[in-house]
This record gives sequence, C-alpha cells and structure tokens, in this order.
Amino acid sequence: MNLESKESMAYCGLNCAECQRRFADIRQKINDLNEAFEQVNVQEMVKMIPFMKGKYRGYKKFTTFFNEECPGCREKGGNPFCGIRKCATRKDYFTCAECESLCKKFDSLYKVHGDNEIQTSIEQIRSQGIDSFGDSN
Repeated sequence: MNLESKESMAYCGLNCAECQRRFADIRQKINDLNEAFEQVNVQEMVKMIPFMKGKYRGYKKFTTFFNEECPGCREKGGNPFCGIRKCATRKDYFTCAECESLCKKFDSLYKVHGDNEIQTSIEQIRSQGIDSFGDSN
C-alpha cells in the first residue's frame, strides 16, 4: 500500500477514497435535481405553498453536507463525534484491526456500510498487514 492509500484508510478500516467516490456520485445527482428544480422554478413555487418553505430549507441544508468534499477522518473530516476515531487515537492505533475485537462503537457503521464491508477490511488488515492492504483491491 502506498503512503497515499495508507492515509486514506479510516481508523475503522474503511477506505476514505471509496467513500469520496460515492459522495461524488451523490453530489452529481444532487446537482441534477437542483437543475430540475430550477427548470420548474421551485423557489417561486415554495413561496406560494407555505408548508413547503421549511421542507425546501431542510433540503438545502441537507444537501449542503454532501456538496462539501470530506478530507477523510485522518484529516479531521467525517463525524466530529466519531467514537471509533477517538478510541483509536487514544490507544495510538492506526486502525481498529489492532484491537482484539470490534466493539459496540461499530454498530452505527454497520447500518450504513454493512457488516461485510467493515469485517472484510479489518480481516484483510489483520491477515496482510496495513502496508499490504489494498494491493489486491
């Protein structure tokens, strides 16, 4: 694994570069939707339908999150309250693969990323070592 790849490895074992690719796809879809909204002049429509104002503001606030490029958790990106990052840095671990088992802090990640993606990454890091992880990906 080259230095750039190693630095894109999150503490939880997920590959930040893969997440960034996924977010780029989401950003494109948001931009497409925003263009469609412009075509039907949704901003004026929202002014005429009172209950839509809050919903549209919520949409804009929500999509702003996806329009910002995340630098990865090693660069203070991602969830600022991430218990996994806090635990790993406190223990001076590069990834959670250095722990004997994955703790309950992973439960929220399983809902988003799926157990298989996380387990596969952690198992590969444990078996191949962090320096060779990703060479076969």
